[in-house]
Amino acid sequence: MRNRYRIEIYDDIKENDVTLYSDQGVDKDLLNEYVFSNVTKFSSTVHAYVFDTQKKKKTTAMFLPMETVQKIKLMVTPGAVLN
Repeated sequence: MRNRYRIEIYDDIKENDVTLYSDQGVDKDLLNEYVFSNVTKFSSTVHAYVFDTQKKKKTTAMFLPMETVQKIKLMVTPGAVLN
């Protein structure tokens, strides 16, 4: 089934929400990768879950407190500017 799994990553600010779709199952490790690759877009507590559109239920979820998000953002170095 196409786009069977919907990955929602969000915080308190609605404009920061990220929605991804997957044809294959998303386990905890893959959800961690998705969240940490997008963590710089968020400024408060981050919630993430995977929703199975066929079974109509959440399969995996994760939560990052605001303190953790701020620490990660401080450790991330900005990328180099390419001309």
